[in-house]
Amino acid sequence: MKYYMGALLGVAVFVSASSAMADDAAKLQALERAVSAPAEQVTVTKKARTRAIVFDDKPEASAAPAANSAGANCSSVPPDAKLTVVDFTIQFKLGSAEIASESEKVLREISRILSLSDKCVIVEGHTDSIGNADRNNALSRERADSVVNFISQKANLDKSRLIPVGKGSSEPLQNLNPRNPQNRRVVFKVVG
Repeated sequence: MKYYMGALLGVAVFVSASSAMADDAAKLQALERAVSAPAEQVTVTKKARTRAIVFDDKPEASAAPAANSAGANCSSVPPDAKLTVVDFTIQFKLGSAEIASESEKVLREISRILSLSDKCVIVEGHTDSIGNADRNNALSRERADSVVNFISQKANLDKSRLIPVGKGSSEPLQNLNPRNPQNRRVVFKVVG
């Protein structure tokens, strides 16, 4: 009986691991499509000319953001920007922002994909609702920072393209208990 239970458990672990790898492969393909898609063109409408004289000592903001060396200004993303969202279950050591070794393979693949483009990417860290909310917010930001550091080092990407954000437990997955560990994830939002 012990043999059958052990074999059954081994099959369940294998099926679970195979399912996770297939899920990661699909998510990596979605991320690659988002990165390689052409950026949407933003049409700028000019202000209608008026005959009023306006005295303003503040210079008018440029319609297009200034570009950095990579060709994009990622310091601020407009709230109405088109985002392609792909979430990954990145594992960290318990209660820390240190990336677990089992997540390094998928992060290397994400790094490779992000190096194909110069688009801006928001990297959001999320936690479950277990524990102190303030600590979860800080931890989610630290984890987003760890992912940004890993990606920028492995792919030799300009860190200014990656915007780390900590969300804590404020945005649990839909139809999932906020305490569920599946809420611990890293979301990549490709701008453009």
